[in-house]
Amino acid sequence: MAQILPFQGYRFRADAAGDVARLIAPPYDVIDPALRDTLWRLSPYNISRVTRADRDEKAPNPYDAAGKLWAEWLSKGILAKDAQPALYVYEQRFEVRGQRLNRTALIARVRLKPHGEGVLPHENTLSGPRADRLLLMRATETQFGQVFGLYQDPAAEVDTLLETVKRRPPTTQAADRQDLLHRLWAVTDEPTIARLTQLMESKDILIADGHHRYETSLAYMAEHPENEAAKWRMMALVNTGNPGLVILPIHRGIKNIPGFKPQEFLAKLRKQFDIKTYPGDTAASRDAALQEIREQQAAGRNAYVLQLNDGYQRAIILRDPKAMEIVQGHSDAWRRLDVAVLHHLILEPLLGITAERLAAESNVEYIHDFPHSIEEAAARVRSGASQALFLLNATRADEVQAVARNREKMPQKSTFFYPKVYTGMVVYRMKD
Repeated sequence: MAQILPFQGYRFRADAAGDVARLIAPPYDVIDPALRDTLWRLSPYNISRVTRADRDEKAPNPYDAAGKLWAEWLSKGILAKDAQPALYVYEQRFEVRGQRLNRTALIARVRLKPHGEGVLPHENTLSGPRADRLLLMRATETQFGQVFGLYQDPAAEVDTLLETVKRRPPTTQAADRQDLLHRLWAVTDEPTIARLTQLMESKDILIADGHHRYETSLAYMAEHPENEAAKWRMMALVNTGNPGLVILPIHRGIKNIPGFKPQEFLAKLRKQFDIKTYPGDTAASRDAALQEIREQQAAGRNAYVLQLNDGYQRAIILRDPKAMEIVQGHSDAWRRLDVAVLHHLILEPLLGITAERLAAESNVEYIHDFPHSIEEAAARVRSGASQALFLLNATRADEVQAVARNREKMPQKSTFFYPKVYTGMVVYRMKD
């Protein structure tokens, strides 16, 4: 069960650092060189200068440089520690497919526990990002970004308390360039803290995003057993019933398959999949195919949109779910996942894309569910730079929970929780 505590967070001082909207950033793992350059132009104090210091080609040892820069900011008062321990309420207002939504999280420090003991992972991690984050944590002794966790609260008791907090003016507010509004409240009154702590005691936490950060904190705790502050992980916790909890799909572009022949591939697909064809390589035909696979998902079937370089969009639907019984060692909940079906019935047996090739991304490009990203991926198929594009339905929250509670891991890139929990609204320094 979850044990949470308040903490004295560090927050940017507007009088010293400027507009907070120019200081916060998405999580480190989505900051590519182009986004890094954009963020670094916003301010000399943008948090990505520390969290993505490894992208500074000029630094001989980027992690040492990040540690020195962080220490310099603290000494200059660019950030300051809150006077009292607090729990924090973090709201993000955003738009998805024309719908305005808001998602509210409770930010707290959560007692670190091995996976399965009240904290449930749902994705595998890679050694490279774990090593990267550990080097940064050693250099800065700070947790910059929250791990994004989910909990079940059907009665919405926690949300009700958080909404009460949100009736007063926020402690910090920032509108960023992606039309996201971020608002933060510091909760310092003891009765509210005590009630929230009590309510969370009965809940397990499912890691939605931030698996590498959580495992890094476990490793750092093992290295520093004398540091009490290192036994806790800063997390942003959201009720699975929150109406602003949005999961978008991550699509797959296929490339570099030797001897790929579209018609032969389609013939192999027809052995296990029904195929509906939509003439025209247009947004309208793609939307029609997407509508078809959404309806198939609602009916409990695994379905995908397939685009080849032949002027058609296709909806492909798995004919018999028992075909996944060839995959041993997994629960029915795992075998019903769209991503699992795609990987084990199409990518590996028909295209030769093994788990190792998936991890290396040598044959697969992962595409987040934004209209411009999908159109760019479709254009690469049309130009021949990619050989195929698979568009997926979003994984549902109940599917994520079912797999995690079976102590299983979903395939890589199964979920895209939107929006990302931003870094820099409040951070947790373990040196205190």
